[in-house]
Amino acid sequence: MIEFPTVLDDLMMAQQPILKRSKDIFGYELLFRGKNSLFADFTDGEAATSQVLVNLCIGITKMESQLRKPFFINMTTELMLSDAFFPIAPDTVYIEILENQKLTPEFILAVKNWCDAGYRFALDDYQFGADYKALLPWVSIIKIDVLATPPQVHQADIAELKSKGLILLAEKVEDAAMFEQCKALGFDLFQGYFLQRPELIKGKKIDSATHSAIELVNALQDTKISIDAVTDLVAKNPKLSYQLLRILNSPVCGVTKTVTSIKEAVVFLGLTQLKKWALLITLTSSTNQPKSLLKVLLTRARCCQLLAESKHSHQADSAFMIGLMSGIDAVFNVERSVVLEQIALDQNLRHAILSYSGELGGYLKQTLNCEEQNWTNIESMTSEERAVLNRAFLDAMLWSEDVMLSVN
Repeated sequence: MIEFPTVLDDLMMAQQPILKRSKDIFGYELLFRGKNSLFADFTDGEAATSQVLVNLCIGITKMESQLRKPFFINMTTELMLSDAFFPIAPDTVYIEILENQKLTPEFILAVKNWCDAGYRFALDDYQFGADYKALLPWVSIIKIDVLATPPQVHQADIAELKSKGLILLAEKVEDAAMFEQCKALGFDLFQGYFLQRPELIKGKKIDSATHSAIELVNALQDTKISIDAVTDLVAKNPKLSYQLLRILNSPVCGVTKTVTSIKEAVVFLGLTQLKKWALLITLTSSTNQPKSLLKVLLTRARCCQLLAESKHSHQADSAFMIGLMSGIDAVFNVERSVVLEQIALDQNLRHAILSYSGELGGYLKQTLNCEEQNWTNIESMTSEERAVLNRAFLDAMLWSEDVMLSVN
């Protein structure tokens, strides 16, 4: 687990992926909330130079070094205008400017000076107001909330921004139809929950390739399955065997000896761990969904598992399972209830996924609160619970990156 500064326990940090047109991950927006309020308070000179900010930047730098993707972060006017040392490399971040920012000559000069130092800016919630055109020479990315500002109404304005070489980012892209529309209008980057909320065709049946994958998933659910049976099942799928051996020999698994066969892997990992990895690879190899969706689900699964481990629960492996399975509708583009009916899941796991019931449902709900930035629910947690969730989610985000590198 990455060592984040303990001062970050006073913050709640969430992230949302920012995707390219290909649905590959471009970067992440980081959102913060303070310990005793909904917003982290960096509004005065003292706070701007505080150890909190310094350690926050250290945490971001550590994450960026592993994820190798830039982060989008909000910056207050006071910090922008201050002489505070900002301890983070310019190519690590995009600094977001809100459109309600009061534009003064001092502020515009500050932006220019930050640009001269190598920092890049994104103008957030842009609504095509004339007043903000003065900032455009210093901005790299324009973010447009496509729910609040319907892009089809501003096609000429969008074309003008594109002609200036600006990168357009569509925010609040909530479904696949909106993603396609924004792509057609010329947007370059996309942010929202459209990956987790695919277009589900009511009554769609599971195809044969998916059905064979689910058969293996069901076999792996059998608590009495033998090592030989697992070995035989995996061996029938050469792609699965290859990917499984790759991941077992990667640093993610922590196996110290090079593993050359599935049977040998069971000896070092145990049947429970092997079944988990076989399930993961079965899901990832039987879908054409973008890797970014699989990364979201891996982060979710690992966070659930870490929350269970923090409670010393004996259900940590089941927690991983429900996190991964909770997005199975998005993986197969089939209604969740339809897929779950065909998977031999324990009833407790099924109820945890569908209604967040029981201990396992609690871990899933907490994880989704962080994933979807449900700040009201997060605020109802104790500061200790928030700190555990914060660290579990950030660690899961980094872990999932390592897994994706291993299985690709």
